[in-house]
Amino acid sequence: MACFNNEQYQILANDLIGDIFYTSTSYRGKISTLRQYAEIIIRKILDINPKEKIMLGDKRIRKHIETLQNHEVVENAVKKLKEEGNKTTHTQYRGEVTDKEFNIAMDGIFDLLSYLFINYFEKYEFGTNTEVMYSFSILPPIIRYKVLIFLYGKYPENRCIIDKLVLATLKACDVQTAEKWVEDNKESLMLISAYSENFNNNIELQYLISKKDVEINMYQLCKKKVNQVGEMINRSGVLYSDFESALPHYRKNGIIQDNTLEAQEFNDIMEFIYMGRKERERLCSALNNPMLILNIIE
Repeated sequence: MACFNNEQYQILANDLIGDIFYTSTSYRGKISTLRQYAEIIIRKILDINPKEKIMLGDKRIRKHIETLQNHEVVENAVKKLKEEGNKTTHTQYRGEVTDKEFNIAMDGIFDLLSYLFINYFEKYEFGTNTEVMYSFSILPPIIRYKVLIFLYGKYPENRCIIDKLVLATLKACDVQTAEKWVEDNKESLMLISAYSENFNNNIELQYLISKKDVEINMYQLCKKKVNQVGEMINRSGVLYSDFESALPHYRKNGIIQDNTLEAQEFNDIMEFIYMGRKERERLCSALNNPMLILNIIE
């Protein structure tokens, strides 16, 4: 039986997320609060009893993390958060804390959140559940990118990982970064046929290849995707770039209506990462100086 329950942390998550993203407190205060939020994510990852006290640097917690599959993702994230957090919570450091330090700590948070999905897709193969794939696509691009770039390193022949990674790179980074990734991996991508019955059906919905193009390889497909989707992004922009703009899409279409354990576990992760988040439009109307805060979020 799981020890961690999302509902038990709802109020705390609301307070922490609000202080980090929806108030005009200093970066020093935001990073300190990020460390508290990181502890909640670690509790989720390690399934720790809510009555049990934890700290990011605790030796017992470090040993527990070492037992995790792909533990290096969590260890590196904790290292980022500890380094930036220690600087801002101890009075020996009297210098200015800037957005640079905040962004480093925030990247550690993104890594921890991404690990929840990495761990999930180690259990349930990426690309095998269409409903999960659709819901996953509603996540902010940076989370998808971090999950997929890691999974590709372990499963470089998974067509669905490759397909979604190109999209995530376009949206989280830019066209040039996506083009470079495709060219850097050209040799291996050319060895993978873009055709399989399930994958081809999915691609056809995107009007990229037809049944007569069964000889196309993943390198060619990725090139097409970068050109076509990249042009659309340059023309119209990205539909959503953060949790705040993705939230209404998640609430409307992202909750999987299925009673299987696979669906329930995915819904649980999605519910957790959206705890405390506010929709962008509602947020803008509620703040006196919304653009100041939204620039931080971006």
